[in-house]
Amino acid sequence: MKTPFFFSFSLFFFFFFYCHTLLVFSATTIPLQLISLLSIKSSLIDPNNILHDWDPSSSFSSNTENQDHPIWCSWTGIICHSKTSQITTLDLSNHNFSGTISPQIRYLTTLNHLNLSRNVFSGTFQAAIFDLSELRTLDISHNSFNSTFPPGISKLKFLRVLNAYSNNFIGPLPQELSVLRFLEHLNLGGSYFNGTIPPSYGSLARLNFLYLAGNSLVGPIPPQLGHLRQLQHMEVGYNPLESTLPTELAMLTNLSYLDISSTNITGPLIPELVGNLTMLETLLLFKNKLTGEIPRSIGNLKLLKALDLSDNKLTGSIPEEISMLKELNFLGLELNNLTGSIPQTVGDLPNLNFLLLFNNSLTGILPQKLGSNGLLKKVDVSTNFLEGPIPPNLCNGNNLNRLILFYNRFNDSLPSSLVNCISLSRVRIQNNRFNGQIPLGLGQLPNLTFLDISDNEFTGRIPEDFGNAVRLQFLNISGNAFESALPSNIWNSTSLQIFSAAGSKITGEIPDFGNSLNGSIPWDIGNCEKLIQLNLSRNSLTGIIPWEISALPSITYVDLSHNSLTGTIPSNFNNCTTLENFDVSFNSLTGPIPSSGIFPNLHQSEFSGNPGLCGGMVAKPCAAETLGSEDNQVDGRRQQPRKTAGAIVWIVAAAFGIGVFVLVAGTRCFHANYGRRFGNDGQEMGPWKLTAFQRLNFTAEDVLECLSMSDKILGMGSTGTVYRAEMPGGDIIAVKKLWGKQKENIRRRRGVLAEVEVLGNVRHRNIGAAATEKYAYTLQVDEKSDIYSYGVVLMEILSGKRSVDAEFGDGNSIVDWVKSKIKSKDGIDDILDKNAGSGCSSVREEMIQMLRISLLCTSRNPADRPSMRDVVLMLQEAKPKRKLLDLDSIVIGRCGGGGDNVVVGGGEIPLAQKATAES
Repeated sequence: MKTPFFFSFSLFFFFFFYCHTLLVFSATTIPLQLISLLSIKSSLIDPNNILHDWDPSSSFSSNTENQDHPIWCSWTGIICHSKTSQITTLDLSNHNFSGTISPQIRYLTTLNHLNLSRNVFSGTFQAAIFDLSELRTLDISHNSFNSTFPPGISKLKFLRVLNAYSNNFIGPLPQELSVLRFLEHLNLGGSYFNGTIPPSYGSLARLNFLYLAGNSLVGPIPPQLGHLRQLQHMEVGYNPLESTLPTELAMLTNLSYLDISSTNITGPLIPELVGNLTMLETLLLFKNKLTGEIPRSIGNLKLLKALDLSDNKLTGSIPEEISMLKELNFLGLELNNLTGSIPQTVGDLPNLNFLLLFNNSLTGILPQKLGSNGLLKKVDVSTNFLEGPIPPNLCNGNNLNRLILFYNRFNDSLPSSLVNCISLSRVRIQNNRFNGQIPLGLGQLPNLTFLDISDNEFTGRIPEDFGNAVRLQFLNISGNAFESALPSNIWNSTSLQIFSAAGSKITGEIPDFGNSLNGSIPWDIGNCEKLIQLNLSRNSLTGIIPWEISALPSITYVDLSHNSLTGTIPSNFNNCTTLENFDVSFNSLTGPIPSSGIFPNLHQSEFSGNPGLCGGMVAKPCAAETLGSEDNQVDGRRQQPRKTAGAIVWIVAAAFGIGVFVLVAGTRCFHANYGRRFGNDGQEMGPWKLTAFQRLNFTAEDVLECLSMSDKILGMGSTGTVYRAEMPGGDIIAVKKLWGKQKENIRRRRGVLAEVEVLGNVRHRNIGAAATEKYAYTLQVDEKSDIYSYGVVLMEILSGKRSVDAEFGDGNSIVDWVKSKIKSKDGIDDILDKNAGSGCSSVREEMIQMLRISLLCTSRNPADRPSMRDVVLMLQEAKPKRKLLDLDSIVIGRCGGGGDNVVVGGGEIPLAQKATAES
């Protein structure tokens, strides 16, 4: 070990240059505390200069050993003893420090409290800290230490608090901890510790907080942990533990928080284990393999506030004793095999906020007093066999924001009290037997964004207030028996994105979108730019299919089957790049079926029942004149029956076309000759600016010389000409000269230059693919460029692939690859990254929704791409259907069945806190 004198002497020269003054003193007079602090500062990387006041210059302005309060006692993060002036606390937390901890920290021998948390330290943890024998608390949480836990912690004999939460430690849990008889708080969660939980931890007699969750620990829960009689908080979940719950845990009579969720523990809930823990406020055992019934001894837990036994294999009924838990605010028993009825006394629980019972086999009716406490926020009892009415006071207090009842047998009408429930945001009651009329006022709820009442037995008039809904984005009234017309103002709902009314026995005409065209699809449906799905099947519509549908920027699904539509399928659908499904079967359509876009991949049945249709899809060749009508179709909603008028139009059009051709050809010839004449001296070829993405040894002029030589042309495409260019230094490059408009306006040109400048400054592997694709299309740069780039990044995340890869084929990007894959039978499975969870059905559904968004963002035509605002709205409707665990910075997902879902709080939070994630 290096002597203090050595460090004193070596730091002399450091002080000399640091203070910019000549100081003459004995090296042995430099205090060890100062040596240690300056060594710590020099080993840290301090990006924000937090330790700027750790300045030793003033330390030698007088005799530091004779000062009552040494200068360093006022430095950032340092607290000294009021009498001895010895450093007792060093708090360097939350400053974005990195680097290493100097081993000279060992000379802070009087240190009681050391806090290094919430920084970015990595590598091996500094074992010299274990020489601080007076240490009481050690907090190194929220860093990235990625070594095994070093030996030596047993030297901290007075340690009371050890917090190493959220690091990257590997290897076994430190056995040495078991000798620290004063240890009260132990948190080793959120790392990668493996092996088993040491049984010797059961000897930590004073321990009141134990957190080992979120590691890779295996094996059983040691029964010796039952000896921790002072333990109040225990979290050991989110580890692949095995075996059963040890009965010895029943001895933890001071326990208030117990979380053993998301492990592999099996066996029954032992009545003694549950009933003896009378101080429990939170009991979380979800996502395990527990079997048997919920013990009636659960009623002994009079202080319980949160009970989550979801996602297990529990059977039997919900015990009546649950109604004895008067403090209970969260009850989660979903995803089990529970049967029988819900105790009516559950409706009497005075503090209940959340009731989650979905995906069981429960029968009977909901407790009719449910919600009477005025505190209920969410009810999800979907996918059961429940029946009867909705409790009338469910929304007392106006706190209810989620009502999820789908896939049950509920009947009766909706309670009129729901129209006063201004807190409601999501209502999903589809696939039940609700009847009567939809109560007037439901559409005027100010926070309602999602309403699905499909597949019920509703009748009567559809309320007109749906057209006045302020925030409603999703409305599904399909599968009912209204036998009435749609409200005339239904399209006035400013936020509505998805509307479905299929199979609801709706009569009358479709409300127009601005004009009045009786009996037909209004052509100004093209104003509904946010429309994604259009289902008008099984009606009595007449007239033609408006070509404006094909121009909708986000349209993916069109079903016009089982109507009386006439005319042709507009050829514009060939260019509809977002379309995924198209069904016009059983109408009276004629003419050719479009042959490009999605159409080659559609099934013949989607065109059946239209004897007049022709083309390869229906194995019926089209006559020559019919083919001509497809190619020359002008406007689907303005078809002219008189052939004479049509002939005149074509004669005029042909004459005009010939004139334009002559004008363009002459202009090009003139520019070509003019360009050659003035191009050689470089006076009229500009202005040109070369923006380099990397170091180059040639200039713009070197490139331009090759663009006037026809023998250098390698090929020509729809967007420009490719030249072979040999540079003066011998480099051979390919140059693509893009064809732009001859009189491109200044704004667009500046936009291109600004974009190129950005691309030159930003180093990102996605930029090349994204940028090459507007420019090549329209040479126009605007906000749609960002949308395209965002779509590319989405595809990368979903597929786990880079934007450009040899797998995609020569010259293809990830966009080309994805669009080609979705046309094949199992293409989506090939696209989605298995490592991202696509094997889980609920995750796969979310990923598919995100894939659809990415396809919209990367539409070839910029006009077809959504705005970022629209993207955000679509993302809001693609939120997770999984329960998540928030371990501060750790998020762990799980696959689940039906229902809206829940975020479960853990980490260092003393009580269970669960918020909801929209489904």
